[in-house]
Amino acid sequence: MREDARPCVVVSDPSIRPEAIARLRQDCDVTILEAYAPEERYIAACGEASAILARLGTVTRRVIEAAPHLRIIARHGVGVDAVDLAAATEHGVLVTTTGAANAAAVAEYTFALLLTLLRKTREADETMRAGLWHRDPLVGGELDGRTLGILGLGAIGSRVARQGLGFGMRVIACDRGLTQSPIEGVRLASRQELLETADIVSLHTRLTPETAQIINAAALAAMKPGALIVNTARGELVDEPALIAALQSGRLGGAALDCFAEEPLPPLSPLRQLANVVLSPHVAGQTEEAVIRVGLAAADAVLDDLAGRRPAHVYNAEVYAVRQSRGLHLTPLLAPR
Repeated sequence: MREDARPCVVVSDPSIRPEAIARLRQDCDVTILEAYAPEERYIAACGEASAILARLGTVTRRVIEAAPHLRIIARHGVGVDAVDLAAATEHGVLVTTTGAANAAAVAEYTFALLLTLLRKTREADETMRAGLWHRDPLVGGELDGRTLGILGLGAIGSRVARQGLGFGMRVIACDRGLTQSPIEGVRLASRQELLETADIVSLHTRLTPETAQIINAAALAAMKPGALIVNTARGELVDEPALIAALQSGRLGGAALDCFAEEPLPPLSPLRQLANVVLSPHVAGQTEEAVIRVGLAAADAVLDDLAGRRPAHVYNAEVYAVRQSRGLHLTPLLAPR
């Protein structure tokens, strides 16, 4: 990058809020890619990039190694599974998230999906629009008195827990990072106990090598017959073929899914044909308020790092030692404000 040039920021999704793009363009040149851009497109765009604001698609090792000036990959959200973390750290590239900026949105949507499944609101709307008045087939179930099992009691899972208590539910949670519950009325349980006792299992844990397919055939077999599962976290947390088999057999009562192992969900996926499934295209975090907060938080992370400041939500803090030892990215590209 020329010394007199403005830093280049590559944005991986054209739907990033204009407020965030405008904030970046005050100090940087911005290139916006199409959603789910293929690797070669990423590589071609990142040759001069100092930063990537990543929402859709994957930032691979090849992308990182093709970007010699890259300093930061700012995730638009809380998950970092779409970034090659090892490659980023090795090359002195900071990876950040936006913390709890969309926690309220995801937690609320968790219950929107769950209630759609349990109370058959989708079917009610469809039959009314068809000119019908069918009440008996629309008898659903209540949340009150049921046991909600939450896998992951972070910012989103904690909100879901409190909301579950508000619905009159018994709430248990499993989180390996906790030794006691931080929420009054929520009891910590082992994963096995949670699976065996919960009427509804809701996933709110990060995707890591340890949590990949945490809901597999054995976990589904351990769940109560007729139990429901809700996933607004990451599709790869679930063994999708095993889930489909459990739904088709009736062993599992239903599923409400906002994320999938392959996104976009293939048109011929069996999930699209199952009546006991509610589907959504990974939009749990998309409220007007949340997308503005998240977009601005990601933009601020980029500007902070380029100005030599530590961003708010650094995922791979060990990168600072890598930079120091190798003399990488020690000179700020932007003047402090």
